[in-house]
Amino acid sequence: MQGSEGIAINWTMGTGRANIKLHPLYIKYNNQQMVSINLLELKTDLGAIIYTEETQYVAAYLANLLRVVTLIQ
Repeated sequence: MQGSEGIAINWTMGTGRANIKLHPLYIKYNNQQMVSINLLELKTDLGAIIYTEETQYVAAYLANLLRVVTLIQ
């Protein structure tokens, strides 16, 4: 997706997010400051997800979170 500002690289929930706000991993990381997130734990949580239609949104959320946390830590 490209807008007038260039190519969008930031993650958005999009449609069909299938109750991501109720997912335990979303809740876990949604309540933490980015500087306090343990990168190894985040990678482990992301790696443990079985990628399905139902989990793709939380996987995308965690992948983007990993990118952002890596930039600031």
